[in-house]
Amino acid sequence: MGSTCRQHLLVNCSNLHVGGAVAVASSFIDSLSRRPDSGLEVSLLLSSSVAANLNSLGTELGGFAGVQIVDFYGMRSLWQGLSAHFAHADVVFTVFGPAYVLSKGKRHVCGFAQPLILYPSNPVERGLPLLARLVHRLKYKVQELFFARADELVVELEHVKRGLERKWLFRSKPIHIVYSTVDAVFRDPARWAPIQMPGRGGEIRLGVISRNYTHKNLASLPALRRELQARHGLAVEFFVTFTAAEWQACHEEFRRTIHNVGPLMLSQCPSFYAALDGVIFPSLLECFSAVPLEAMLMRKPLFASDLPFIRDCCHEHAQYFDPLDIASMAHAIASYFQSARADEKSAALDRAQQFVSRYPSADERAHAYLAIALGALPPFPP
Repeated sequence: MGSTCRQHLLVNCSNLHVGGAVAVASSFIDSLSRRPDSGLEVSLLLSSSVAANLNSLGTELGGFAGVQIVDFYGMRSLWQGLSAHFAHADVVFTVFGPAYVLSKGKRHVCGFAQPLILYPSNPVERGLPLLARLVHRLKYKVQELFFARADELVVELEHVKRGLERKWLFRSKPIHIVYSTVDAVFRDPARWAPIQMPGRGGEIRLGVISRNYTHKNLASLPALRRELQARHGLAVEFFVTFTAAEWQACHEEFRRTIHNVGPLMLSQCPSFYAALDGVIFPSLLECFSAVPLEAMLMRKPLFASDLPFIRDCCHEHAQYFDPLDIASMAHAIASYFQSARADEKSAALDRAQQFVSRYPSADERAHAYLAIALGALPPFPP
């Protein structure tokens, strides 16, 4: 990918450090590394987390014009020098923003997945004290302004595009929908990396791959565990994937009753799901999450919030509950596991797996991203 007379695409994921965004960026670059020459000079700006994921996948990076590993964090990027990396690119593709830069280069395409900008009135916001709510809104207004500096945006579902189009800062910007998907590693057990899970003693294992953001609603898990035991006689153990800092910030009961396996490499995610009896997804707010799709592909029952942004991607292939009602959550889980029809459960899991298999592949998503970046290139100079 390396002639100096060709136009230069910089793929930027230096701002992604944990969670699903790291997995998406790693999947995109892994697919990109196996594509034929696109006619572009392609360079990578990787965070250390994305670089580690690519290493675990065995991704070959030698075909790229340049690879730099550097970590940028939020607003600090303004004085850490992110702008300098953008300066010489004909187009920058930031997999998920915002990118905190003052000089964005010739063209900037940016992925958007921040639901708190789209839906400022939400259960998380309403639960905050007044001062905290004002600080919260200021933070996301600043993020919105930096998102608006991008020339084009990429989103994962229709409701996100509609939400952005209702905001005056984005009404004149091209907004592309590229449906998310499950990485190819989930279909290739030979690439699955092992994971250490606490030993089991006959209890049901439920878990989720997620950061501990407030809108993920994972603070409800200890109460849900108690409700399942007291009302339904079910012994259920819950597993999360928090960073060390997130884990230490949890209250004492959470750390005493919930298992934390720590952040996972993309290659470890299938092994995590394989060790579970089901996936719990009590989120209050999302633009999109790959967790429901991954659960369905791995033939695990999915217990999820009965909210439009989840039904949009799961349809009838989940056990739904009210995420603000512990009794509703427990009832959905207990009803499933106390049902005696194993054949019906197996058939439902087959249907869910077939449903998610119709989503675009990781390579198709990479092709769509690359096509958008190519379309954003300025005219080639004569």
